[in-house]
Amino acid sequence: MTNIIFFGPPGAGKGTQAKIISGFLNVPHLSTGDILRSKLLEKDNLASELKEIMASGNLVSDEILNSIVSSRLNINSNKGFILDGYPRTLKQSEFLNEFLLKINNSINYVFNIEINFEILKNRILKRSSEENREDDNINVLETRYNEYLNSTQNVSNFYKAQYPNIFYDINGSLEIPEITDKIKEILKKSWKSANFLNIFSWLYRLLSCIHPHSFFLDFIMARISGVNIPTNKKIYIALTYIFGIGKKTASDICKDASIDTSKRVSELNDEEINKIRDLIDKDYSVEGDLRRKVSLDIKRLNDLGCYRGLRHRKKLPVRGQRTHTNARTRKGKAVAIAGKKKVTKG
Repeated sequence: MTNIIFFGPPGAGKGTQAKIISGFLNVPHLSTGDILRSKLLEKDNLASELKEIMASGNLVSDEILNSIVSSRLNINSNKGFILDGYPRTLKQSEFLNEFLLKINNSINYVFNIEINFEILKNRILKRSSEENREDDNINVLETRYNEYLNSTQNVSNFYKAQYPNIFYDINGSLEIPEITDKIKEILKKSWKSANFLNIFSWLYRLLSCIHPHSFFLDFIMARISGVNIPTNKKIYIALTYIFGIGKKTASDICKDASIDTSKRVSELNDEEINKIRDLIDKDYSVEGDLRRKVSLDIKRLNDLGCYRGLRHRKKLPVRGQRTHTNARTRKGKAVAIAGKKKVTKG
């Protein structure tokens, strides 16, 4: 069972790719846009309200979309799904996460199709002439694109921060078959990894039955807070592999658990590892919970429009670092340019 979300600005090709991948995987495609457009054909008060909202380029309320999506997901709960055009707001993403948790389900892939606004304009005008859609014109596109930047992009950023291992950015300026090939390649690679993990899990269970305390198991398995920490390192170093724990915090955890910091992870017994797990779960915010908190804090600063929020919007350091000569944190690692010669002073 495969569950996928497609993100991207209006006209980026989310629907096209979602339909192709739906046929490829034989998984139901849930397009909120198609559902709403079919609703427009009905003659009732909701249809009239929807027609007015969609023609103006504004987004449909969270309550309406949440109701549509939850009812469809209940129908296809055992078949998987591909979501296109949902979630568009942080409230919708919270609803979706809670709903999937209730039905014991989760997202497997998130594809974010990135594209330049000028290319979008040309695509929308072409689609408008071919499909004769009322919501396809430059004014509506600008409204929808601004809505995307102010709302939906925050949602994709939230998923990127919270689920980096399943989040994939796709270049939307490529031709449709090229984009499809990239998505299929990602899916096939992850299937190979999943098959390996299944074999690995089977091997682990087999070895556990044969010898529960074998060296091999001690070497490969040490999972805390959803992270496989290295077993060949000292415990206060290994704990720093968990997002949200530094050396000071790791030393405090070892002290509270009465564990010698010079011990290696492979030397710990089950009781000591369980002590560390319980302490972290009880007293510390790490990994997904911490990423979610940071993402929401940044969104709050953006909404307030304060100095730090403006710096976040511009993707600049927020704590006073000198950006004229020291912006490497935001720019990333320097890349050498081939053929560029150094200027020598004469």
